[in-house]
Amino acid sequence: MKELLITSGYPRNGNTYLNQALNMLYYPEQEINLNSHTVNAIHKASLIMVPFRNPLDAISSWHKWPSTCELEADVRYYIRFHKAVLDNLHKVVLMDFDYFTKDLDYIKNKVFKNFGIGTDNQVTDAQVKEVMLAGGKEINLPRNNKEELDIVKAELQRMAGFNECVELYNALKSSSIQN
Repeated sequence: MKELLITSGYPRNGNTYLNQALNMLYYPEQEINLNSHTVNAIHKASLIMVPFRNPLDAISSWHKWPSTCELEADVRYYIRFHKAVLDNLHKVVLMDFDYFTKDLDYIKNKVFKNFGIGTDNQVTDAQVKEVMLAGGKEINLPRNNKEELDIVKAELQRMAGFNECVELYNALKSSSIQN
């Protein structure tokens, strides 16, 4: 089953959280993390889960993670990655950050609908975060850096490529409803 439940997402789209939740829900006896942040992973997979998040939060969070790139490069990466996702919708299970980070039943429903795999394991958001903290993955959880993020967000919204990011996000949001 773990070979089926793989993810690839733009960084800071909840990849580690989603993988930890999948781990706890479907294969708690194994410690795995199948994060990938590449378009190539999408091309190679026959069916893959792709978490997505609004570009304002995703790009600014990635840029302060810290990304080693200029903000323009982070924007181009968001665009390139999500264009590839939209080009491969036939083999992508879209996982909306706004839902899976608040309701783990959303994950269970998506996995059952797309993979036919059910689980009786009950897991809460607090338990996922607790295991992430215990496993040294606190950097992947939200941080108290709102002021830094607000500066990046203001710059990001003035950038030429940002509107394209928003359009891609809206297309993903629409597609996720049917998927």
